[in-house]
This record gives sequence, C-alpha cells and structure tokens, in this order.
Amino acid sequence: MKTFTEPLKELKEFETLSAGVHDLRGIAQISGCIDAAKPHIMYSVNNGSGNRIIVTFQEQRAKEIYEEYRFFDPKAAYYPAKDILFYQSDIRGNVLTAERINALKMLAEESSCTIITTFDGLMNPMPMPEKFIREVKKVSVGDILNLEELTKHLVELGYEKNYQAETMGEFSVRGGILDIFPLTEDNPFRIEFWGDEVDSIRSFDAESQRSIENLEEISIYPACELVLTAEERQEGIKRILKEADKVSAKLRKEMKTEEAHRTKSAAAQIAEEAGELGISAGLDAYLSYFCEERVSLLDYFNRENTVIFVDELARSIERGMVTETEYSESMKQRLEKGYILPGQMRELFSCKEILAKMEKMACISLVALDLKNSHVDIKEKFVIDSKTVNPYNNSFDLLVKDLTRYKKNGYRVILLSGSRTRAKRLAEDLMAEELNAFYSEDFDHEVKPGEIMTGYGKIKKVMNIRCLNLL
Repeated sequence: MKTFTEPLKELKEFETLSAGVHDLRGIAQISGCIDAAKPHIMYSVNNGSGNRIIVTFQEQRAKEIYEEYRFFDPKAAYYPAKDILFYQSDIRGNVLTAERINALKMLAEESSCTIITTFDGLMNPMPMPEKFIREVKKVSVGDILNLEELTKHLVELGYEKNYQAETMGEFSVRGGILDIFPLTEDNPFRIEFWGDEVDSIRSFDAESQRSIENLEEISIYPACELVLTAEERQEGIKRILKEADKVSAKLRKEMKTEEAHRTKSAAAQIAEEAGELGISAGLDAYLSYFCEERVSLLDYFNRENTVIFVDELARSIERGMVTETEYSESMKQRLEKGYILPGQMRELFSCKEILAKMEKMACISLVALDLKNSHVDIKEKFVIDSKTVNPYNNSFDLLVKDLTRYKKNGYRVILLSGSRTRAKRLAEDLMAEELNAFYSEDFDHEVKPGEIMTGYGKIKKVMNIRCLNLL
C-alpha cells in the first residue's frame, strides 16, 4: 500500500508522529481530519504494521470505518459492544456474538490485525484471553474421540443441540455423524466417525446438504466468550446461590416477598441451566461470579506492539459516560425489583478505568476540530489538513478540469473504480485529454507528483490531503 502511505511521509507533522509512535505513552492528537481521511491516516501510521484498535463513538460509524479500512488492510474485524441493557432479550440472535467471536479468532490467529469497535465495547468486562484460546477445539482426520463426550463439550462451548445444524451456533448428531455450524464459518462441518475414529471431515451447504470441500483439520471456536471448567462452573453457581439467599432474606425483611421470590427463582434457574444442563449461553451476565479476573478488550493486546486510534475522542468519551449512566440507573431499578443480583452491577468498566488503560498505551486521537477536552491530557498535537472533494456526478469535463489543476499544483491523484474495465477505460480517456494517467493494480507503485493513477477498489468518500487526492 505504498501508493497511499508514501505521500504522507512528505508531511513533516505526520512523519514526526509516525517516527515517535513506538515511544508514545498517552494520547496524541491529529486535528484537521475529515471522516474520509481517517482510515487512510490510521493505516499509514507505522506503515500499517503492528496491531491496531480503532475506537469510535457509534455502532454505525464503526461499521463505516470497518468498510473503508478494509480496503487498506483486509486483516480487520468489527467487534461490537454487548447489548448490556437487554442481554436476555437476544434481539439479534447469534449475529452479535458471532461478530465478537470472529474478532477474537482473528486476534488468536494473526500475528497482527486491526479491531474496530465503539468506546462502550471497551467497557465490557471479558475473561482472561488464555481462557478463550485454550478452549479452541481442533479436530483432524484420524483423531480418536468419544462422540458422547464431544457433544457434551460442545454444549459447554455454547453450542445448541438441534435435529439439524441449520444456523450458526448449532450442532446435530445422527448415528456416527456430527454436524456443527461454528460461529466463525460461512458453512457448517460434517464429521463422520468410524467407531471412535474421525473418518472424514467436510464442509457442506446448510440448505441443500451438499458437500463443498473435504478437509483434513478444522478448528472449532467457542460459541460464547465465557467457557468454564467444571470446577469454575460449580464455584460460580455457589456464589450466585449464596448471594441470592442473602438478597432474598433482606427483601423479605422489607416485606418485598414478590421481589424476594423473583431473586431466588432467577438464581435457581441459572444454577440449573449452568450446572445440571451445562449450558453456557447467558452466563456473561454473571461474569463476576465465575471469573475473579476480568479484563477489557484492550488487555488482549500487547502494549508494545499496539496503537489505539480514537475517532473524535470527545464524542467517544461522551458515548462511554452515557452508557455508564444508563447502565447504572437501569441496574439499580432491576436490583430493587429482584431481577438481578448485586454482583451484576459490576459487569461494566467505568469510563475512567478505560481512559486510564488507554493512557498507558500509544493512543492517537483523530479529530476534525481542535477542541478542549477536560477528560484527558493530550501529550502532543499535530495538524494534517484534509478536505472533501465535491462529487462529479458523471461530469467528465468537470473531472478533467480539476485533474488539470491538480497536475499543475503537483498533486498525486489516485482514481478508484468498482470495475477494472471502467478503471482502464478511464485511464485511456484521461490520456486522450493529455493528462499523465495510467492504470495499475500494484498499490505498492509510488505515484509521482503530477501523475494520475487509476485502479480497482471501493472507497465511498473522496478526500484531499495536501499532496494527495484519493477519488
């Protein structure tokens, strides 16, 4: 991606920031960044190497950044925040869990990657990363496995047994055939046994049941983030029942018999599901009872090899504070009504705790305007002027007029098209207008001042950064 990264090195402030990012501990700010320029700048710092966490203020904005950033780096994943207020409603089924598990999978498998999330996503407590990694189940042809024990373990991993594995998070058993649909895969797997030996593994289409590809080995990632040993499960259940008895007794003394009964019933239900049935789904709401050590997504990254990028820091912090306030008020009401236990009030890190973690890492805030922020101490400030480019609305003459001006001013211009054929034709048409244009699919080719490069790619927004135009 030198086509995009090299021109920025001509900007003195960008080069100073990029050179010092390894030693940065705290928050540096780049102002003058429009939304369209942010993914480009985020990727270009440190030449796209190392781990990156991109944090923004809104779910929709996170998805937009994810789509734009993947043009520069396909090793990127979106990590949504948990729906902490309505976790029992399961409004979006396994979709949200699947996105989170896929992000954790990328973290586990890639030496470096980029995770895009919202500020409240960092506030969700998580088990230690080792607990998740150790539960990844590898199955190879020729392995000796007890099918009954394997199916029991899949339930502990958060999978639901069904008559047919039609959707993500389900598995089924028919004789010596195990079908499983991991949250991290596009298609389910079919594992056939000969006695206790794995005879064959293949992926198949969930609708037609037709085989797609024969496989030698597969990795089955958990279908939930909290996977427990038998001992951890029992200890957690004991803590839940003990606190439920304590809360119930207190409520009865206050003559709140309905609330007391509700508390005891909810605790008994979770104890049955987690204990006797071995179900893991829904236990995230009781994380503090099962895990004494809880961490943020930030703690899953090596501080020495990670840069945090925050999109509009003030708005992101505001999002975190609003989430914290809503969570606190909602949980207090639920606690009074006997819907939750006191320990569930701790299932969210405070905004201050997350900011403290961020200030111990290399963190770069990208903002459009340099406004005062009383919540954090900005270590260094940089300015990179960028601006949007007006759409041409299929006006070739207007495009040629602007490109002629950019050429005269020594700009490098990159024109991206969603069609290779169209990109090639565009280069030919521009050459006919006596412009120095060429088509290339090599994004490591360095564009010289006054040159116009056309290529295949999709970026929704166009922008101008002094020495470079990306259209």
